[in-house]
Amino acid sequence: MYPTKAIEAANSILQQRRYQARQDSMARREALYRQYPALRQYEDRLLLLTQSIALAVLDGSPAKTEAVLEEVQAVQAQRREYLTARDLAPDILEPRYTCPLCQDTGRVAGKRCRCLEALLRAESCRGLPSAAADGQCSFASFRLDYYPEAPDQSGRSPRSVMSGILQRCRDYADRFGPGSGSLLFLGRTGLGKTHLSLSIAGQVASQGAAVLYSSAQAIVDRYERVRFDRAPSQEDRDFVRMAPRCDLLVIDDLGAEFSTAFSQSVLYNILNDRATAGLPVILSSNLTLEQLGAAYHERITSRVLCGCTIYNFVGKDIRFLKQVEKRR
Repeated sequence: MYPTKAIEAANSILQQRRYQARQDSMARREALYRQYPALRQYEDRLLLLTQSIALAVLDGSPAKTEAVLEEVQAVQAQRREYLTARDLAPDILEPRYTCPLCQDTGRVAGKRCRCLEALLRAESCRGLPSAAADGQCSFASFRLDYYPEAPDQSGRSPRSVMSGILQRCRDYADRFGPGSGSLLFLGRTGLGKTHLSLSIAGQVASQGAAVLYSSAQAIVDRYERVRFDRAPSQEDRDFVRMAPRCDLLVIDDLGAEFSTAFSQSVLYNILNDRATAGLPVILSSNLTLEQLGAAYHERITSRVLCGCTIYNFVGKDIRFLKQVEKRR
């Protein structure tokens, strides 16, 4: 399951590849014809024989058709011998497709070719926020040195706690599959919740899963535009179609959206549909568990609290620390 935009982009790339392969083939043919005029004669002869086959079939003459086919094979054999004698590859006149398996059509035996799947994965990654698509937010770029090593008031080292969370997030992405559970990231702003959410989303998408990423408010806005026909975009329609069914849904800033009966209904239906289907979500929020319980209807908090593994992020505001570094 991929967004319409990703499918259109992948098909456009394949179309361009086919076109370029054919253009290159035509240019190569013309150059070879100038150097080896006999090649053009073979090609012209084969073209005439192809037309003769069509006429023989229309005439309903199996014997004539068979005779023409035999002549085609004879001319093709002569052409191969001509090419071989001049150290030219037998297929030098044919288009050189990027994917020889499907000849850049994206289909093999009625199924998606691996080249199309690779393009869809790449385009799906581009559909994520730029920080995930370009690798700014990745596991490799997650810096533990921003977290204090000394124990905090709870007696735990924030760096040790976050090192454990980082490793569990890596493991989650590495092993992601249909049975993966849901995660809930809690903690104050600037502690790395979005960074690790995007890291998981980017890696899982690159592995071929269909991933959607959005803030809670943006989700409500998309559903509102589609539901009330307020000039929804194709991306809005794709999101509403895919949110309950994609392989992984990541919802950022849960609790920051404007709370209404409609927003509560939208979020509950998404979470309930995915929980019923056994599909994972990753949620992040700046609220505490108690604040989430006060902000949402019991139906939502039941789905969130009972269906997620909860990670409490600790430390100091990394965004603030980065600003201090820049000023220095």
